[in-house]
Amino acid sequence: MMKVLHIDSSPMLSASSSRKLSQALTDAICLRYPDASVTHRDLGRTPPPHLREETFLALTGTLDAPDDRTRKEVSDIYDAIRELNECDVLVIGAPMINHSVSSALKTWIDQVCQARMTFRFTPEGTQGLVKDKPTFIVSTRGGVYSSEDHRAMDHQESYLISTLKLMGIEDVHVLPAEGVDKTHPGREQAEKGALAQIPDLLSYAFNKTLR
Repeated sequence: MMKVLHIDSSPMLSASSSRKLSQALTDAICLRYPDASVTHRDLGRTPPPHLREETFLALTGTLDAPDDRTRKEVSDIYDAIRELNECDVLVIGAPMINHSVSSALKTWIDQVCQARMTFRFTPEGTQGLVKDKPTFIVSTRGGVYSSEDHRAMDHQESYLISTLKLMGIEDVHVLPAEGVDKTHPGREQAEKGALAQIPDLLSYAFNKTLR
């Protein structure tokens, strides 16, 4: 049975383009694979705590007597890493906020991107320890950053692709929706355009995986 990990990271719980589109993409995956099971981690509704010194030391085994708060945070981090390792498909709803990702998504990445757990250092460089899998970044942006003039301001898609690669995930596909806060194209047209891309995006991603 296919396991899908669906991550939402928008702090907006209603009228969120990334939530709407990531749900539509997840639904389309489930329609394509009816036996798929979905784990939904909503970072916008329940943000993970930022890494503290005690938590980091406990993760590395250098904290002798962690308190209850630290033990809970470490347990949650192990759960998040387990979800990432066990899923067959990863869907990330990632709105651009201040040219980057939301603080909740950044914190989740800080939690799961751990040396010796999801990547390791070797004489040849870093090596990802997470099995590669079809991964979909639902990238929503109030402005238009794919143009030459604004591409240098994109620390959202580039950051996610780079960090996923560090952990071993390179089969990454982006579903973009730009200009949702602009007069043109505007939210309705940007969402409509992204929704129209989903069938071809899934066909390409899954046919590529099966080849």
